[in-house]
Amino acid sequence: MSDIVILGNERFALELASYLRDIEPGTCVRHLVIPPAGEPSLNLDARHRYVLGTSDIAQRQQLIDVYFSDGRLSAPNFIHPSVRHHLNLEGSRGNVIAADAYLGVNVRLGSWNMINYHCCVGHHTTLGDNNFLSPMFNGGNSVTLGSRIFFGLSVVVSPLSVVADDVTVQAGVTLSESIPEGAHCTSSARQKIIQLV
Repeated sequence: MSDIVILGNERFALELASYLRDIEPGTCVRHLVIPPAGEPSLNLDARHRYVLGTSDIAQRQQLIDVYFSDGRLSAPNFIHPSVRHHLNLEGSRGNVIAADAYLGVNVRLGSWNMINYHCCVGHHTTLGDNNFLSPMFNGGNSVTLGSRIFFGLSVVVSPLSVVADDVTVQAGVTLSESIPEGAHCTSSARQKIIQLV
């Protein structure tokens, strides 16, 4: 089987490598440093399989646009064996679903999503592309998530909520209403702490 190459070498990439070794024991997992914006692009070998190894949504999108938009490089879906799901991933690519996650019936998943360990995605939920769900994400049923959304630790999204594209949700937030495009969501408790400092 071909090598797995993680694009990135920071802390999240190291965690990601541990998931990939669980999914495919014995496969060579390597890291590539992502060049800074404006630097020459990497010369990626089409014989390998690739995974996005960064949690930064903008950087993930840049990697997708630069290296994967032409379909030449392989970016399969990687699902940890402990995940409970009923997914049909035909037509999607680049998703990683980590240990002990649960995805309910009729969840529709786009491409390039990172679903961390101990995440729960309720039934009849739709996820767009290039979303990052930090550990302990808990989404109710029939939630609609757009694209390029970052969810911090332990975020809760109530059933039937809609989160538009390009949203950032800080750790510990509970979303119980629709969130417009480009919003930045923080908890009221965090706002009070910031105001006191």
